[in-house]
Amino acid sequence: MMKKLNIDNPFFNFMGRLADIVLLNVLFLLCSLPVVTIGASLAALYQSCDDMAEGKYISAFRNFFGAFRKCLKESIKIWLLFLFTGCILIFDFIFLGGVGGKEWRLIGVGIGCLFVLWEMMFCYIFPVLLKKGGSIGSMVKESMLLSVRNFPYTVIMAVMNMIPLVCFVLSAEVLVLVTPLYLIFGFGLTAFVNTGFLRRCV
Repeated sequence: MMKKLNIDNPFFNFMGRLADIVLLNVLFLLCSLPVVTIGASLAALYQSCDDMAEGKYISAFRNFFGAFRKCLKESIKIWLLFLFTGCILIFDFIFLGGVGGKEWRLIGVGIGCLFVLWEMMFCYIFPVLLKKGGSIGSMVKESMLLSVRNFPYTVIMAVMNMIPLVCFVLSAEVLVLVTPLYLIFGFGLTAFVNTGFLRRCV
């Protein structure tokens, strides 16, 4: 009986880790509300998950906000760059999708490939900021190299990151089912799983 109630029991460890992921997910969502701080929130989320893996995790609030303050300035610049370029690529892809003609379709395929490359680099840009830093140009270049060098991991992380967008595109019913999960733990769980791959790559 005492063994079952031991705090080192795998069940209690699992529940404690799940509670941390839920808390980090809530902090990520709250700090992302101004939109311009989404990059800093994402970086802080990944840093907190990395701290868990390294045994440096103290608490959701302390680890998250410590990383948030540390990378706020640079992460805003990177996020706005990726947000701007991503919106242009999506707009162009949607616009060309409604235009006929073989030539326009080929351009649309090219833009689609650029968006895939954008998503691949996005998987690494904030971990690179946290681990290596440097100029924005050097971090973008490093992210691109890492995404190609670790292509199998990149594909898995990119697919996981795209789940909310895919659900949005599929149907309103699917989005309604998935939204509560992401509001509770979805983003935190995605970052936690992706961190396992990132620790092998960055």
